[in-house]
Amino acid sequence: MLEPARPLLDALYDGVVAADRDGIVVYVNRANQRITGLSAEEVVGRPVRDVVPGSHLLDVLATGRELVGVRTRVRDREVISNIVPIFHDGRLVGAVSVFRDITEVLALSRQLEEARNTIDLLRSATSPGPLAEGEVLIGRNPLAQRAFAAARKAARVDLPVLIEGESGTGKEVMARYIHRLSPRRDGPFIPVNCAAIPPSLLESELFGHEEGAFTGARRGGRAGLFEMADGGTLFLDEIGDLELGLQAKLLRALESGEIRRVGGTRTRKVQVRIISATNRNLYDLVRQKQFREDLYYRLRVIRIVIPPLRERREDLMLFLEHARDRACRRLGRPPVRFSRQALRALLAYPFPGNMRELQNLVEQAVVMDEDGTIDLDDLPPEVFAQENGSGLELRFPLGFPTLAEVERALLEAGLRRFATRSELAAHLGVGRATLYRKLAQYGLDQPGRS
Repeated sequence: MLEPARPLLDALYDGVVAADRDGIVVYVNRANQRITGLSAEEVVGRPVRDVVPGSHLLDVLATGRELVGVRTRVRDREVISNIVPIFHDGRLVGAVSVFRDITEVLALSRQLEEARNTIDLLRSATSPGPLAEGEVLIGRNPLAQRAFAAARKAARVDLPVLIEGESGTGKEVMARYIHRLSPRRDGPFIPVNCAAIPPSLLESELFGHEEGAFTGARRGGRAGLFEMADGGTLFLDEIGDLELGLQAKLLRALESGEIRRVGGTRTRKVQVRIISATNRNLYDLVRQKQFREDLYYRLRVIRIVIPPLRERREDLMLFLEHARDRACRRLGRPPVRFSRQALRALLAYPFPGNMRELQNLVEQAVVMDEDGTIDLDDLPPEVFAQENGSGLELRFPLGFPTLAEVERALLEAGLRRFATRSELAAHLGVGRATLYRKLAQYGLDQPGRS
């Protein structure tokens, strides 16, 4: 059937297998032996089903229809086949499969995918992230200054750090800051959110897996985040959400400096600094038996607490201006300003989402602005509602107050409410010099406020 074409077929790089209508192999070319490891003597004359179980050649012989681009596994090789029926005088007399070994191509494709994943991970590790350092590591608040000082000290020693703070306070920014000041600054910074990955997958993400470790495991295995962070810093965000079983494995890795991939038997040495963060009270979790006490003390060798934005009111004006200017630069917008009403509303707003909410809120306002002035209608409804209900409580003696009594009561209420005179001046819509003069007029110029 194929005698005249034998020299040409033997010269092909692709493998060729021909079978008669009964499914018996009648011909294989030289490339077939290279790809499958089976010689012509081992194959010719045998049923296709014995040589290649599950071969689609039999499907073509049964239907008389060609199959194109069929992926098949032959021994330990991955091949892609085009299979055509052969007719003579209108009768089906056999079929021919021309196939190409794509094992190396698939391996290269997987390596390329791994490389892309690693590049994406490292790009996120070395990028400034959603919040620039200056947006959290600035300000005069004493609690914040204490946290900054602790971070600088932590950077000088290669010990685990636990960062505590509410969501949005900038825990990852603080972790990056420590990494960039540390001797590991030239190594990778690998962040992972323990609450964002299902527990069933988190172990293989952290420690990697070997081939065949579980259904869907990558062929050839995969390195975990511990290995990717070797020589650098692994940032474990939301560490309080780690399940107890994984806590034990993390503790073992911290104590031994070794990890074992899922499904593997060989241990691997890693040199990784751990910085963890949580918005939960880990000590309460320890008392509730939801977090291992030994792991807790292993992680919190150095403890840093970032205060929420509501406890940093004296820095709020600085943060708003910084976020506004940064948003303008990022969006390519000319500089904008806050109207008095918008600024009053923003200074009175509690920002429950902390720095992340402030950043997003100001950026949204810059986008909504059309005339170079951010006004109340450029702000989200929750801030506008806060402004509508943000009046100061005034206290008067009995009887109808004089204008001077109203003014003095307004200033006293403002001093009780706002941490700094700058905030009070902005809320009242007057300049600082005017405010200072009025405070002095009523004997309210207290020392220690600015």
